[in-house]
Amino acid sequence: MDTDTPDLLPVGAAALSAQPRLADAVREFGRTYGYDYFDDSAVRRQLAEHEESVRRTGLGPLVWAASLAATVGLSWLVWVLYRRPENLGVAVVPPAAVLALAVAGFVRVNLVGRRKLHHPFLEGYRYVLAAALAYGAPVSFVPAWLTGKGGGELQAAPLPSYTALSAGPSQDARSAVPLPPKPPEVEEYERIADRGGWHDEAGWILVVAGAVGVGYAVVKDIPVAFAAALLPVLGVWTWVAGHRLGKRQRLLSGQARQYLGELTAAQAAGAVVRELSPPLRKLLDRPL
Repeated sequence: MDTDTPDLLPVGAAALSAQPRLADAVREFGRTYGYDYFDDSAVRRQLAEHEESVRRTGLGPLVWAASLAATVGLSWLVWVLYRRPENLGVAVVPPAAVLALAVAGFVRVNLVGRRKLHHPFLEGYRYVLAAALAYGAPVSFVPAWLTGKGGGELQAAPLPSYTALSAGPSQDARSAVPLPPKPPEVEEYERIADRGGWHDEAGWILVVAGAVGVGYAVVKDIPVAFAAALLPVLGVWTWVAGHRLGKRQRLLSGQARQYLGELTAAQAAGAVVRELSPPLRKLLDRPL
């Protein structure tokens, strides 16, 4: 993990200690897995080390080799099918073998990644988070890498199910350490972080549609079709709007990361950090 990325913990010792039942459960997890989950600095260090290890697995040489083999094997197979040699069954064997090697490489990477996700420290920490959520303790976020969540909703190592023991009304975790106020720039980032992403495609569609329309007007001699010349102008305007939005988002993301760093410092001092907004959670999982 990049050292400039805020190391905000999903839940700190102050929140874990606020409810006796939850604290007892966390101590039991610590005895079972051999780690002190109340030691925020040690937990932060362990999480950073394991995150870096998991990310390296997904970007290691085996991934590159398997991707290259898949590209070569698929291209080779398409070429063989296009040429349609006399002995097609024999000709497809070499590219099929290359593709099989690629699949084996990807399977190996997946197995290594899953094994790293099931390290005893991470197994116990997922139980800590599950218990904290069950007892209503403030969990600021659940790292996507910790649960092995990819682009979809499927998780390789989801949080385990945990049922809180009945202990009367839930106690609200409180701390004498105040949280830093959220700057207006961060609130704006939360509002616009998920906007955009379509400007480039829309701009190209408008430009191409305008060019086709003008061409049609010339070929068919239909003056009204020359109105399509306005579409490229709208496409350029769309590109400019997307560029400005992206520039603003990048600028505000720096302010948001600084705010997350302030939350990290406050948490280290004993403050309780409540659940982050979705844009801030995504920012924590996004490398710089």
